[in-house]
Amino acid sequence: MPPALPRFAGVLEHRSVWISVGMHPRDLASDSFTTVFPGYLTPTAFPCSLNAMGWVLQNRALPGSMPSHATAALLWGLPLPARIEGGIGMLPVAEQLGDGTLVVPAVPTGTALGDDATLPVLHCLLPRGGRTRIGRGAVVHRGGPVATSQVGKLHLPVQGEVLRQLGTVLRPWDLVAVVEAMIGPQSRYPGQSVDTLHAVLASNPGRAGTPAARRALGRALPDVRSPGETVMRLVIEAVGLPQPVPNLRVSDPRDRSARYIDLAWEDVRLGLEYDGDGHRTTKGQWRRDEERRDQLAGLGWTLVRANGDDLRRPLRILLRIRDALARHGAVVPDAARIRRRLAAVVATHPAARMDR
Repeated sequence: MPPALPRFAGVLEHRSVWISVGMHPRDLASDSFTTVFPGYLTPTAFPCSLNAMGWVLQNRALPGSMPSHATAALLWGLPLPARIEGGIGMLPVAEQLGDGTLVVPAVPTGTALGDDATLPVLHCLLPRGGRTRIGRGAVVHRGGPVATSQVGKLHLPVQGEVLRQLGTVLRPWDLVAVVEAMIGPQSRYPGQSVDTLHAVLASNPGRAGTPAARRALGRALPDVRSPGETVMRLVIEAVGLPQPVPNLRVSDPRDRSARYIDLAWEDVRLGLEYDGDGHRTTKGQWRRDEERRDQLAGLGWTLVRANGDDLRRPLRILLRIRDALARHGAVVPDAARIRRRLAAVVATHPAARMDR
């Protein structure tokens, strides 16, 4: 009788180790196990994390490699569009462990490996020369040495290097969202700024991705709390509407408390609240959001609400914002001009979070 698999939840080991703990080769060849890298398997019903995949790749399956590109971004807790690399951006980031390390499950919430989900393919960086292929489970990139940082048990490229790597694969506005996640108030690993990121890029200015990363740094703002807010702000600006202020602080003189508006036009007291998926997960979150909106309305603010569907197809929300700004006396372009500009924007596909 093989050992019960739940006790090995999250384990990723070589087949020889699995056999040493009582597994039979036919168990390892069955649907009960999934091969992650050649010779390394994890229980299908209780799969390993992305962190474990990165550690095994770095130390055993391909020694000397380092997670890079989208893989490193996830391990840094950075947001990626869901529509790249088979939905890798949908992988959730769990709470930090005792040492502050983020844990990234290898399958999206609510899915099962082997049923409706597959393991992500890891990206890794190797020095030039020597072995270049692993067989399965990873894409190997060759390159010169990069600055690194210890994140839990993993060595990762520093965030500035990850930004450069993502500059080769992400759309321009999605790359701005990564920068704003690095420098913003919701940063999972704070301490970055536009200046520190520029300094990393300056160390190897000729490397691929550097121009795109620099352009993203030039458009980034420091107080943005979500990638949806980033892309929404950029499309608002692109169609010629007045530029909003992200996360404007509004003081309530009645109780001296403060409220924040995702995107605000302070001179006309109009705000746009972007509701990501997290706003719909619990009744408690919904009630807190509604209470905050009621308080802001009591201070004379008019709020427009948007969600992920509005971001994917933004014409409707853009026209609502235009009409609301016009009612409050702001100078805005006419609807026909917004339609023309949006069509031009969509043609360039600046963000994977927007429909083509």
